[in-house]
Amino acid sequence: PLGRAQSLWLGGLTMAEARSAVHSIRLGSVHLDAVSTKAKLRGPQTAALDGGVIIVIPAPKYLLRQVQSRLRYMWNTTKHASWPLPIWGLMIITAAFLTKVIYSPSESWYRNNKLAQILWDLDMWWMHRLGLHNIIPAWVRISYLAFYTAFAVLFLLAFINRMMMRVLLRYQGWMVEKKTSVTTMAWGALMKFYFAFDKHPLTFTYQSAMPRLAVPPLKLTIQRYLQSIKPVLSEKEYNEYQAAAHLFEKQEAPRLQAMLVAKSLYATNYVSDWWEKYVYLRGRSPILINSNYYGLGFNSYIPTSSQVSRAGTLVYHYMRFKELLDAQQLPPMTIRGVVPICMRQYERIFQTTRIPGRDTDTNVHLDPGDSIHIAVLHRGGFWKVNVLCDNGRLVPAHVLEHRFRSIIELSADSNSHFRAPDPNSAEACLPALTGIDRTRWAEHREEFFGEGINKLSLDEIENAIIVLHLDDHSPKTWSETGSLSLHGNGTTRWCDKSFNLLVYANGQAAVHAEHSWADAPVIAHAWEWVLASEHNGNSYDASGHCTVKDTHQPPPGSPSRRKNKALSPQQKSKGLAFGDEEEVTRLEFVLSKEAKDAVLEAKKFTQKLCDDLQLLVVCQCVKDGGYGKGFIKKQKCSPDAWIQMALQLAWFRDQGKFSLTYEAAAVRLFNEGRTETIRSCTNDTRAFITLMQDKKASAKEKIAAMRKAAETHVSLSRESSVGRGVDRHLFCLYVSSLALGMNVKFLKDALSMPWQLSTSQIPQNQTQGMWKNIPEELYSPSGGFGPVSDEGYGVSYMMASDDMTFFHISCKHSCKATDAERFKKHLWQAHADMRALFE
Repeated sequence: PLGRAQSLWLGGLTMAEARSAVHSIRLGSVHLDAVSTKAKLRGPQTAALDGGVIIVIPAPKYLLRQVQSRLRYMWNTTKHASWPLPIWGLMIITAAFLTKVIYSPSESWYRNNKLAQILWDLDMWWMHRLGLHNIIPAWVRISYLAFYTAFAVLFLLAFINRMMMRVLLRYQGWMVEKKTSVTTMAWGALMKFYFAFDKHPLTFTYQSAMPRLAVPPLKLTIQRYLQSIKPVLSEKEYNEYQAAAHLFEKQEAPRLQAMLVAKSLYATNYVSDWWEKYVYLRGRSPILINSNYYGLGFNSYIPTSSQVSRAGTLVYHYMRFKELLDAQQLPPMTIRGVVPICMRQYERIFQTTRIPGRDTDTNVHLDPGDSIHIAVLHRGGFWKVNVLCDNGRLVPAHVLEHRFRSIIELSADSNSHFRAPDPNSAEACLPALTGIDRTRWAEHREEFFGEGINKLSLDEIENAIIVLHLDDHSPKTWSETGSLSLHGNGTTRWCDKSFNLLVYANGQAAVHAEHSWADAPVIAHAWEWVLASEHNGNSYDASGHCTVKDTHQPPPGSPSRRKNKALSPQQKSKGLAFGDEEEVTRLEFVLSKEAKDAVLEAKKFTQKLCDDLQLLVVCQCVKDGGYGKGFIKKQKCSPDAWIQMALQLAWFRDQGKFSLTYEAAAVRLFNEGRTETIRSCTNDTRAFITLMQDKKASAKEKIAAMRKAAETHVSLSRESSVGRGVDRHLFCLYVSSLALGMNVKFLKDALSMPWQLSTSQIPQNQTQGMWKNIPEELYSPSGGFGPVSDEGYGVSYMMASDDMTFFHISCKHSCKATDAERFKKHLWQAHADMRALFE
């Protein structure tokens, strides 16, 4: 009756059958379908439809599932609140106390102490007010008063325990001691005592016990700032900055510092909300290359050459990881099994999108059960594919493989209504809009995608769990894969999504991630978990297709853990149906001439960005004559400090000068902590580089200078990891000055000095034992990012093993002073020269 325009539903796997199994979005009925789907997942919905208003109330079974979801959330919240006491312990103690109070004589202490009398008097007052004092029996009132008292006392004790743990977690002696002290041993024993209460903690169990990030002393920050800029400035420039810093310390700084201290007392983290808002979301420059980053898969191993099989398996395992997160069964990460680190960033891995705004963007995150589909991009066409049933059940990998194959076949059929758009057309280049200036993208989004079919289709992309790109390219090298994964030639990466899963035509896989919602180690952990699960799970048969199995058991607390209705053999064999009828939908956009012009203009802009990028992914390994952290550790030196010294030496030889160097340090020892900056170019680093360039200096002198520079770097790393760096404090002082309407030149100058060398070490093996005896070809080269400065380099690195270190080096072709190949040669030579000192 609503004029549904779609093909007949036939199912099957032949071309004709696959074509009929896929639906194209239309106004009217599909609008109703979209509202109905939301109602199933989120409760009653109201929407405008065909000039009227429609209210959709889901069936009782869907309402029941929503109630169950809320009850699960309440149950997990109670478990968090009672920690470190397990919930069963809470119930037993409460029941015992309740029994004791009820069966005690009226004159006993349990019924006649001061607290009991106060509670009884309060209850009597309420009963009289409500007129229930003669209706509710005394034993009932005694029971609920005893119950409330027991719960309140136990929760109070749990709160005190968490505060004590928060105090214990502020101890940092374990980070700096070369030999474990008695104090650290006693501290470790106390921490293990707390962990002993809960052998299987929930993902966010420790969040409420994480300490808050303290504001560093103002004088210390200014002192360290001045030390960090001294190696890169002339004496005259340094004296000017020093005078400005001391003037700032005396005049504006005390008021700004007081504001930060006040914020730190009530905010969970005095940095993180401002960091996300002002550094990321208010940035107006394109996020393609400039902010987003990528991660690669196995370094020289592709499990199957079938693109759709690899996509089916990877999507399936990502949904398993999501299932663990939703049920809070992903084990919280710890250091040495004793010190928990913040897991808050994991909440937004899935169904999160950055929405552009004219002045500031917004991160929109849907609740775990509010989305059951992914958006699939193939040859310029977008598709909606359900990867979960509406009861939360995971769609198996082999079924996903069939769905993805139908998309590829339909896109390739020139006679199909669902054929891929012309690669040069505006529709095929829609993702380019997410790679342009943020204000411009926001204006286009409002004008061309704010209503009708375009809004419906855009909503499906933005509300998807993730975006999957079935890419037609078959990259052969790490560098080619890295470049494509970072920018996709400017027209194939939906940059606003929390992350894009990329599967190439030859079976290679990678991820592309947006940066504002979380930092790289979070995406790296999830990606590593998925790759490990793929490798360990017997994922493919002899022909390279997904193995047919549906034996997955959801984790405890999962909404799909209850017994599911068995599928018929016909449903299992279809591939395009798994519990529901319509699972693959083509998303359509109707573009006006102005909209097409805007898209093609965006394509031209993003392709120019891509053409300007030079990216090189290389490996320093033993088998090629190099070395890894195994050799470095034998010299009793920090591997990270060693690599940073090599980078400094390579930079100086490449540019002939010293420059500010950025290295990211995680600050996840604190609640909602993100990153701090390690300023790697120090006075000791400069002294070491100077000696390395001096042919008359002896190896002994160079080694001594290198060790001193490395020790300084290690010390800076530790201080940054515990929130006593320079940059986040200065940044927050600057934001405070803006809030107070102050124009502080010192802070502007301090924060505008360019990072010409921006570096980051990516962690590896975060999956707690999922990898065992990893073959060399399974190590991931990790990922990289674009240069922070147009006149510098971006370098990320990962020490994959004792014998292998991967480097990702990026710069701009438009800068005549930089060249990734040249920098790599300098870096290799720096490694060789440093090794020669110890030989």
